[in-house]
Amino acid sequence: MKRLLSILFLLLVVVFAAAETVLPRLVGDAVAQGMRAATGSNQVTAAVQKRPALLMLGGAFDKITVTALDAKIDKLTFRELRAMLTDVQLDRDKLWARQAAIERVRDVELTGTITQDELARYLNQTVKGVRNAAVVITPGKMQVTTTYSLGGLASMVIALEGKVASDGQRIKFVTERFFLNNMPVGGTSGSVLAEIPLLDLKKLPFGVIVRDIVMENGQVTISADNRPR
Repeated sequence: MKRLLSILFLLLVVVFAAAETVLPRLVGDAVAQGMRAATGSNQVTAAVQKRPALLMLGGAFDKITVTALDAKIDKLTFRELRAMLTDVQLDRDKLWARQAAIERVRDVELTGTITQDELARYLNQTVKGVRNAAVVITPGKMQVTTTYSLGGLASMVIALEGKVASDGQRIKFVTERFFLNNMPVGGTSGSVLAEIPLLDLKKLPFGVIVRDIVMENGQVTISADNRPR
């Protein structure tokens, strides 16, 4: 009898040890697969943590870290998007189907990087009248040079200087200086170019508020979380 109990105990130890080693990788792959739809990316990795690991099978996690390359949120593509979720409950049935539906999450920290080339593409495709836009981002400043068409009747060279800012969940480019055919213009109030909407974080599967926007050479980095202000 003692021998049988010893064997059963050893088997349980082996099972739990295997679960701690194998389950995080298998479940992480399932979460990554499920997050592809939420991030609009085909290059997603996910690291998951839970002790004991067997509880992951019920969709419960202490922490999930997701990294997505070329992630498309709203109409912008992030070169890299990284989200860290703490105390997470995913829908168990959907998880087994390799889908990721968040039922509950306590803390969310999000960091995303957008390149100046991506912002130029966005302006060319979404802002009416803008053609051949070029964007240069340097520390604390974003410059936009474009040819702007007035209903097909005339066109002019426009240069904008400003910054990427937010009002909570919406991110926008705010013009601070405006040049028309290389001549400074007093202001852009009321113009479609005064504030150009870039991104709405409400498109994400979890609610976050922008905490910091850093403009550096060639890119802008956005940090957001769900902590109360």
